Amino acid sequence: MDLIYRIRCAVARLMYGRNGVDRLCWALVLAQFILSVLSGFIRPAAVRIALRLLGFVLLVLAIRRIFSRDVARRRAENAKFLYWCGPRCAALRDMSYRFADKTHKYVKCSCGVWCRVPRGVGTVELKCPKCGESKIVKT
Repeated sequence: MDLIYRIRCAVARLMYGRNGVDRLCWALVLAQFILSVLSGFIRPAAVRIALRLLGFVLLVLAIRRIFSRDVARRRAENAKFLYWCGPRCAALRDMSYRFADKTHKYVKCSCGVWCRVPRGVGTVELKCPKCGESKIVKT
């Protein structure tokens, strides 16, 4: 127990004042993993080597971000990434929830809102809660 505690304290001292792991770092590591798996299925050697090299560069960038002492710049980079990635990730998450829901059908209105209708009811008149438009939906 004493050795583990000493190692944990040493890592904490090492990481003091450094950026650490954030969402952009995880995205870089995930992209590196995908590229390395993809390079295993690619046949031409030149493309495979290029994918592995790109994956290595992404991994080096992730490690550089973790140990960087310029925390303000890394936070600004992460904020830009989250501003770009946030709506896209939320849309993917919402789409997975809609596919998992087997008791309701989801209909997109012309204003962009997803409306939920129970399945197996038949034909239903749906009124959008945002714009008030009515449409007939078959469930």
